[in-house]
Amino acid sequence: MDIILTNLLILIIVIVVVLLLIRWRTRVATQKLLDHPTPGLITDLPQHPDGIVLLFHHPRCSPCKQVVKQIDHIAATAPGRVLKINVAEEPGLTHAFGIRVTPTTLFIKNNSVNKAFVGAVSLQKLQALLKSGS
Repeated sequence: MDIILTNLLILIIVIVVVLLLIRWRTRVATQKLLDHPTPGLITDLPQHPDGIVLLFHHPRCSPCKQVVKQIDHIAATAPGRVLKINVAEEPGLTHAFGIRVTPTTLFIKNNSVNKAFVGAVSLQKLQALLKSGS
């Protein structure tokens, strides 16, 4: 019985450590996106005084499909403020922004990346981001 409890405790510890590593890696990736130099071609993107949202996605990525549906919903309510970028079709733009993981969502205001989200983002968070403009 003691061996079973010991093995269960070890399994729980391993799961917690893996989850903490995933969380840490996501934060590091987000910080790298914010620290990445702003590409010169950012001026070619549509401009809006309250900022725009860029979603970098891949068509075969399952979490991307969920976020694309949310972005489509938001794009209907905020025309001209949301851009979906397929990383397979736009490798230059993807590389210029330093995107390494999909889905990645960037909030750009005043020609700089103000917020970055790596992974799936909730619809509420995206709507709040567009409403607050920061």
